[in-house]
Amino acid sequence: MSEIYKKYDGHPGKKRYAVFLLEWFGQIYTRLRFKVRVDGIENIPSTGSVLIVAKHVRNSDIPLGLVRGIHPARWDVWCIMKDTLAKGAVANFFLHCGGIPVDRKNPEKSKRDLLLARKILHDGHLVALFPEQTHFKGKMGKGRTPGFRFVIGRPDNPVQVVPLGFDYRFHKFPRRTEVIIRIGKPTAYDRHSVPEVFLHDRMHEIAELSGLEYTHEVVTRGKPTKEKT
Repeated sequence: MSEIYKKYDGHPGKKRYAVFLLEWFGQIYTRLRFKVRVDGIENIPSTGSVLIVAKHVRNSDIPLGLVRGIHPARWDVWCIMKDTLAKGAVANFFLHCGGIPVDRKNPEKSKRDLLLARKILHDGHLVALFPEQTHFKGKMGKGRTPGFRFVIGRPDNPVQVVPLGFDYRFHKFPRRTEVIIRIGKPTAYDRHSVPEVFLHDRMHEIAELSGLEYTHEVVTRGKPTKEKT
């Protein structure tokens, strides 16, 4: 069995049927609904541990980012998702697609799942998360450090962190919405990196890639820190 479809403790693992069904649906949906341009696919490392930190504008970010932005580079993709998606009739499907459920409002309640995401990441796979943790249309939400810190941990080997932005150009039906997916260059995170400062810098990159501005302060040990000028 390929490492892409490996089972992990507490998670059923990715399944071929789910990955290819999601790809098939995503290709149809994104081409009918959107006019897409992708810049920077070559910035996603083709192997090794990669953490994608992406802007979150709307639910369509997920199929767009996955099918049009990440799959052209690699298929071993695992995604942090809302814990509510792991409930109900379609729960197994989202898990089989590589979803890792997390309570975004109370990430401390999802420590086991966050540590599982860390294991998958450190095993050399690609993990994607939305550091804003919810939708922010037309502006940047604050980057939430706890989930990021849990997932990335203190790696023995550097993890490449890649920012991804969505720049939507909305049009009324029947015109397709234009969207530019911009993928930034990777930055290495190692055990000496300061998670609050590191994520803050990536949030600025995500904002620039999305045509927005990031105005939140960096916070370390509970206190705001002025940015260097």
